[in-house]
Amino acid sequence: MKRNLLALTFGAILIFSCSDGETKKRLSELKTKLEQTKAELNKCSSELTKIKNTAENRFIRAKKLLAENNLSGAKTEFQGIVDNYKGTNDATVASKEIAKIERTIEQRKIEAERKKALGYKVLKPTTRVKYGDLSLRFDKIWKGKRWSFDDYGNQYFLRDAKRGNSHIMTRVSVTSENNNPSLPPILVYQMDNGELKLLGTLGYKFRRWKDYGSYLGNYADYGNDFAHSKTIPFNCGIELSNDDLKSGNIYVVLKKQGCFNRTKVNYGNPEIAYHESSCNPKRILKVEDFDNDYVLLKKL
Repeated sequence: MKRNLLALTFGAILIFSCSDGETKKRLSELKTKLEQTKAELNKCSSELTKIKNTAENRFIRAKKLLAENNLSGAKTEFQGIVDNYKGTNDATVASKEIAKIERTIEQRKIEAERKKALGYKVLKPTTRVKYGDLSLRFDKIWKGKRWSFDDYGNQYFLRDAKRGNSHIMTRVSVTSENNNPSLPPILVYQMDNGELKLLGTLGYKFRRWKDYGSYLGNYADYGNDFAHSKTIPFNCGIELSNDDLKSGNIYVVLKKQGCFNRTKVNYGNPEIAYHESSCNPKRILKVEDFDNDYVLLKKL
């Protein structure tokens, strides 16, 4: 269509070099062709609109919008079927879908009001978290002075908190379907003036090694390698000030995002460790953040 219009325009320019009578005749012909082209364009546009708005295509768009959690958009598509295909089976099905959407919207409204009324009290702790290829089981979450890890049989390592500080610790077993997963951050938040404010992120340490040689890196410990073992136990911890830990309830939270990666260290033992990389947890958590990305593990 665009080529036709360009050709007609170009033709009009050439005509001006002709005689007046011939020019009028050609202009009249061009005008007629332009009107015909416009009519064809309008017809094509109308037909395209009809094709786009068939019941079948509206159903396809509505289902896509539902998958994207766009309830209002999906309702509009279903309503278009009801309005334009009255008395058909498609309209009946669309009406039922609209009723489902309206119930969902009402339920979400009630849930939002409940969360607003209860605040953080609505959150329930869990010891098991599953997302993506990972499953995590938390055996214990507690506050203490001594954090132990890297047990290799007849010896293990301790990290004692400084005076005036304590550790927040977890014992967690991580199961992965992936041979080299990124592990999620375990976070500590403090309730302060009605808000959860971030205090810090726990570090990952291996709970045990097969023996001293594997701890030194003389040979591999397949029990601490997801490429060979589906589940690996970790002891995680962070040292924080007792003043912070005493001034408000402490929430231990997991963010469902992999950001601790397996790395080989250049010095020290063990030579394999999990280091943090771009976890970027929110500094302040709201109740709605726990709907998708964050999980409450325990309140201390």
